[in-house]
Amino acid sequence: MKDFVFQGLGTHWSITIDGKALEDSTKKNILEYVQSFENRFSRFLLDSENNSFREAEPGEYAVSEEFSKLLSVADQLRALTNGVYDPVAGMLLEGAGYGVQNDKALHKKIDEVILPTWSLKERTLTLDGPAIFDFGGFGKGYCIDQLSNMLKDSGYEHFIVDGGGDMFGTTKKDGTPWKIAIEYPGKKDMALGTVALENKGVAVSDSFRRRWGKWHHLINPKEKEVVTDIIGGVAVADSSLSADCMTSVLFFSTSANHAPASEMYNAQYLLVQDDGFTRVSPSWKGKLF
Repeated sequence: MKDFVFQGLGTHWSITIDGKALEDSTKKNILEYVQSFENRFSRFLLDSENNSFREAEPGEYAVSEEFSKLLSVADQLRALTNGVYDPVAGMLLEGAGYGVQNDKALHKKIDEVILPTWSLKERTLTLDGPAIFDFGGFGKGYCIDQLSNMLKDSGYEHFIVDGGGDMFGTTKKDGTPWKIAIEYPGKKDMALGTVALENKGVAVSDSFRRRWGKWHHLINPKEKEVVTDIIGGVAVADSSLSADCMTSVLFFSTSANHAPASEMYNAQYLLVQDDGFTRVSPSWKGKLF
């Protein structure tokens, strides 16, 4: 097996095929999709569709079909977390210093940021003011699923797609699952345990990888403070998108919401609290060390 590796969405990607070799035409389609996804939806690129609402006046705006899909997922997460997850928290991330570094005029101090209200109906976005969306809570999982579907449509049956630690794996050619090690939050050389992927997606999130000063990328928009009670979350589900959404619920919701979300996404999960205590869902099938 030979890995196809590349950079995209600010992270390292690897695709492993167990079986026939990955054709150049499929590689080209994969690279083009990832680049297109980044060009359209990254808040770090000022000409992206995502950034077209930075100076928006109150009103209704037509959005692309895929942007509408992403907003629909975000709206569902917003409801599940009672508004603690909100994609317009991209404005808070920039206010805290995690944003478009080549245009400081776009930044406001985090205490000065007023998040807009927004709603979506089909492909119409309604805003009451400027917005900066951030799909970091699930965008990579969505992208992994698109690549997985591309591989399946091209006749590849046994593979694993790894996008910076979030993955989707079918099975190996011999029918066995892909065995994945889980990194202990904040400790790159220590494994917390393992999971086996058999036509499943896995998402891993922690508060250490994107950190600057007192801030990291998991900010509670209601309190305008970082999430501190949970330092790591892992979810396994039928798709990478569902797994990614589940990890967002783990960080941005109370424990009372974890079980209903787990049932909704058909996900098993693990979380690590700030005191080092680890909790798993009753359905957890992975191994802990």
